[in-house]
Amino acid sequence: MYIDMDCPCQGKNLDKLLQPLILCILLQGGDMHGFAILKEIGKIPRFADKVPDATGVYRYLKKMESSGLLTSKWELEDLDDAGKPKRIFSITPEGKGCLANWAQALSDYESYIHQLIEMIHHSI
Repeated sequence: MYIDMDCPCQGKNLDKLLQPLILCILLQGGDMHGFAILKEIGKIPRFADKVPDATGVYRYLKKMESSGLLTSKWELEDLDDAGKPKRIFSITPEGKGCLANWAQALSDYESYIHQLIEMIHHSI
């Protein structure tokens, strides 16, 4: 049984998982600008119906950069549609280490989630 409601139980408040997703996108796809990262996020089935807010993603990129997980540089030759330079993001060695930590943490959560789902099914 699935009840349609506006509640965290819908799984829509998983913004913290943007960090490993962004790190993985940059590690797999190489350096890219924010809009390209947004396009890659949009390819993920979980976000297919609603890509995260661009402003929020850019704010997250800046936060990740200030944490040392990413670096960025301005690309002056490759201008956007408005003729402005693009900020190109790159993953750092610290970002790669963080992604490895995420892999372990998510594996631990996956095991816990399976146990929790079974408990819920036995309870309802």
